[in-house]
Amino acid sequence: MKSEVFNFGRFWNYFKYDLKQMWRNHSKPALFIGGMELFLYVVWVLLALVFTGHWSGPGIAARITVFVVAFTVLELYQTRTYGHLTDPQKGSAWLMVPASTLEKFISMMIITLIVIPVLFLVAFFAIDSILALVDPTLGDSILGMGVNGLQKLMDEMAGMSGSSMVHLSVGSLIWIWLCGFFANFLYFLLCGICFKRYKILGAIGILFLLSIVMSIVAAATVPSWSENLVYLEDSQAADFMTRTFNIIGIWTAVLAVGEAVGIYFRIKTLKH
Repeated sequence: MKSEVFNFGRFWNYFKYDLKQMWRNHSKPALFIGGMELFLYVVWVLLALVFTGHWSGPGIAARITVFVVAFTVLELYQTRTYGHLTDPQKGSAWLMVPASTLEKFISMMIITLIVIPVLFLVAFFAIDSILALVDPTLGDSILGMGVNGLQKLMDEMAGMSGSSMVHLSVGSLIWIWLCGFFANFLYFLLCGICFKRYKILGAIGILFLLSIVMSIVAAATVPSWSENLVYLEDSQAADFMTRTFNIIGIWTAVLAVGEAVGIYFRIKTLKH
């Protein structure tokens, strides 16, 4: 007898269906976001030919800027990936798909936090690496520069372990970044399945209000916090800063988990 909560065979069938639907509905925006550097390259070369008469590709700074912009657009687009669930017709059809809430939730998490980001990174870095390989005017690829930079960072952090104000390993930095990444993607996904209209504007509006509140709190606490830090010994200040960063990582992880729980209960109680 199959479990009504989770059955792997049923989950796998639904996951394949979910992937096909995701590609069918969002392939064009995905290709646009992942290929933004190719668009930059074409425009940059054309402008260089028109104004200078020489073939010149975008440098590393311009390509990193486009990567940041593309990744931000990808985060915002999470309001659309499952935003159709608030539509009465499409949402009702999704509710009728033979899979449990837990199976749909797990599929949603895998696609949002693993499949979409990995495909974006692979597509973007593949295009960047190919362009850097065939066009020497671009210089180093972002991926190659990132690997070298990470190795340099690891060497420098190992050398500063006794003198740095913040004693954080590369693993700790990656953990904090991953928690922030998960929290951002899940936040926009949650807004997408909660707001019926103006999903992106609603998500940005909440962030704007939160930024105002955080600014008020920071204005009231940061001055005294920084004054206390000045009077601490070097070792105490280093421990204090390290604890602060660890607390930020923990709270970000808690926020991501809370958003995931909110998403689960939202799709569990979704009705039309």
